[in-house]
Amino acid sequence: MMGVGIRSFPRSCWVMLGIALWFWASGATAPALADSRAALADSISPYLRLHADDPVAWREWHPALLDEARQSGRPLLISSGYYACHWCHVMQEESFKDAGIAERLNRDYIPVKIDRELHGALDHYLLEFLRATRGSAGWPLNVVVLPTGDALSGVVYAPRDDFAIFLDRITERLREDGDALATLAREGRIELTARLREGEVRLSSARAARLPDALWAAMERDADFLAGGFGDQSKFPQAPALSVLLQAKAGGRAPDWAAEFLAVTLDEMARSGLRDVIGGGFFRYSETPDWGRPHFEIMLEDQAQLARLYLRAGRQFDRADWTRIGRDTLAFVARDMAIDTAAFASALSAIDTAGREGGAYLWTPEQIDDALAGHPAPDLVRAWFGFDAAPSFSAGNLPKEQASPADLAARFGVSETALLAYVDQGREALLEQRRTRGLPRDEKQLTGLHGLLLSALARLHDDAELGPLGNRLAERLRGVARDPEVLSQLLDLPSDVAGAADLSDYAALAWGLHDWAKATGASDHESLIIGLLETAWTDFNDADGWRAAREQPLPGMVAQRFHPAVHRPSATTLILSLSRIYADRSEFLRRALADFDPRPGRAIETAPREHAGLILLLTKVGGAGEFGNRQ
Repeated sequence: MMGVGIRSFPRSCWVMLGIALWFWASGATAPALADSRAALADSISPYLRLHADDPVAWREWHPALLDEARQSGRPLLISSGYYACHWCHVMQEESFKDAGIAERLNRDYIPVKIDRELHGALDHYLLEFLRATRGSAGWPLNVVVLPTGDALSGVVYAPRDDFAIFLDRITERLREDGDALATLAREGRIELTARLREGEVRLSSARAARLPDALWAAMERDADFLAGGFGDQSKFPQAPALSVLLQAKAGGRAPDWAAEFLAVTLDEMARSGLRDVIGGGFFRYSETPDWGRPHFEIMLEDQAQLARLYLRAGRQFDRADWTRIGRDTLAFVARDMAIDTAAFASALSAIDTAGREGGAYLWTPEQIDDALAGHPAPDLVRAWFGFDAAPSFSAGNLPKEQASPADLAARFGVSETALLAYVDQGREALLEQRRTRGLPRDEKQLTGLHGLLLSALARLHDDAELGPLGNRLAERLRGVARDPEVLSQLLDLPSDVAGAADLSDYAALAWGLHDWAKATGASDHESLIIGLLETAWTDFNDADGWRAAREQPLPGMVAQRFHPAVHRPSATTLILSLSRIYADRSEFLRRALADFDPRPGRAIETAPREHAGLILLLTKVGGAGEFGNRQ
């Protein structure tokens, strides 16, 4: 479900790895379960705290675990997920709380549990490894890593018995031929690195100039012009790609079909199930191409990006309804995700306090009747939200906005103005009833996500309610950015507690401060933004390109000149774009850009949608090192 960059890697050399390998039992003693439980129970991550009582002796990630693996002869099993993830909860109940699975993991492995939001670079690498070896990836993500640091094999969610078979087969294979498998894993890592380097081979000027055409062709090929979005199976919003298409439309560089596709996509995402039409937030993705069966986790990164997208599109296309959706999304964040006046939770769980997926958002007939008791037109409200249709989930109906105001007003014999007043009254009654339901949230305050949020709030800097919120957040982020060399992943926590910020944190924080300053005319952001950019260039860039983290956790994690964008903007594209804007005020940035080779490589041509923002940037400035021609 994450970005690519290595999808073209051939699977032939991974045939033995892809069938589920691994491990031999050693006489090494597993760490004391009580110690591991204490460490997880004290973690800043609610996802790790969730696993503190598992019988599995989970360890928190640290590079020293590879030394322990070499000394003990046991491999790592790195399991990555996040608190809001539905299938992560399911796998915990089925497997990680199971005595038989725990026995296997504690005896044969060093089991490591990571929160993907706190170890984004490691999680992304393991996702890409699994894509290369098995063709797909997602969460919960479970990858076996040898003491050499080479990834061997992995699996996402699997039922308990299937997971046990996976572990047992790997154990048996390594007992029988461990040295050969270690050699194969090392050679696979070397070949993978070579493939990534091949993707860096520069395109000719003529091919680079054709990248926008390749981008639009790839988007059109995957575009669903009936239901919106990309693909014909499960669907994510892919806000970065939609934002680039909107930007190209504004600049007169988009294909003829862009306006129609954007309209269909934004309308369908808003009304067909991806959006919580009662509360105002967007769910993570839909299992079906019609957006009608969402997975119910709500992520701050999605709210920030989609709010910004709808606000920009509303202004660009003169669509007041899109502007309202963007504003409602930010109002939802302020209401339901706020931790204090300028900090927000990273996610709301897909699982309610009763253990039901989507239980906080689904409605039984009895709950609807109770909420709408005393409403002057309950049948009208039922029709507006699709409650008069058959339940779409076993636990009840998911509200959707399926009828046009004009059609529904005619059906019930009222004016459109009266109709919308009835609907608003009904929505408030439903929301009031829903507030009694419990919905756990992940209260990590992630620095980069707050940068994304500030960028969205910049669009409403003069809003009576949300403008002051933006001011408070901007002030908080100014404080965070004042010492970029010790920037933490989490607001108001030192890096030795929360972990050092990664490249995406620097990029998103700089972006948010830039957008806020641009919208409000704030003059005190410039030095902070330049400091963030200069630190990013110093700490994350080398001769091979950009590292996602200062120190790469595993040997196969290599620097690349350009990072893809799928669910978040590309950190490297943001940094290059911002560096270009601020280079005339920083000699350091000017020299850094002059030394950086921006010529696109073959990987960008192979996966243009994941580098859409970069393609627009490079072709705008010439694509052959002309970053000096600044805006």
